[in-house]
Amino acid sequence: MGIIGKIKQISKSTLELLREDPLLVSAFRDAKWLVKSTYGIGDEKTKQEVKARFGKLPKSQGLSRFIPGNRKQWKKNYDWQLLEQQFLTEWENPELDLHKDWLELTFLLAGYVPGYYATSQGKIPELIVDKGYKKDFLPFLVIENSAWDGMPLVNAFGAGTEISDETGYGPIRYLSSGDEVGQILDGLLELSQEGFQNRFIRESQKSEPVPWIDWSEGEMLDWMTDYYNEIVDYYQSTVRQQKALLLYLT
Repeated sequence: MGIIGKIKQISKSTLELLREDPLLVSAFRDAKWLVKSTYGIGDEKTKQEVKARFGKLPKSQGLSRFIPGNRKQWKKNYDWQLLEQQFLTEWENPELDLHKDWLELTFLLAGYVPGYYATSQGKIPELIVDKGYKKDFLPFLVIENSAWDGMPLVNAFGAGTEISDETGYGPIRYLSSGDEVGQILDGLLELSQEGFQNRFIRESQKSEPVPWIDWSEGEMLDWMTDYYNEIVDYYQSTVRQQKALLLYLT
């Protein structure tokens, strides 16, 4: 099936809860299967398994770990019934599913192919990173007036602060509401649909375009444009509701 990219709106209060205790990220992600609209036919078994896990949790369950820096252990107790309801409310608004096209989208928006950013160093000086940098995504929000094409590089899927490695496909990252989400939205709007399409056309018509993307698909520009608009809409909705974002691979 391949690796799927997803973006998820999340309230500031839930984000703070997950930041305070990343051990809750797994429970948060499980909760989506308890929302009726999430699954299709044949997923009832998954729903029942998750419901059973939540049901077996005592009303108050402690999670203990060390606070970094002071070596003192602390214990946090949760009312799991309230927590389950809080997480279910979050999942009433679904994820934005980028399917397997998150790689192409990251290149077209941000100027690099995740995991292969070193190949862009000769073309886009702003993306040069320290030797030995090992992460798949580069740590920037927006780069204005890029040397690539004079338009902004917008790291709409690759940005964010790491919060958990729960998915098995690299860390879950977050963008806080306000400045971070707003900066990326501004960059997307400045790039514009026309600029996004022109960037695609210029690269696809090169004698040697980026080799990690299959440029032969005739309708690729159309569906990439649809994704661009879906990302813009999702970011606009997030800013409007003063929410934060989670970004991850599954």
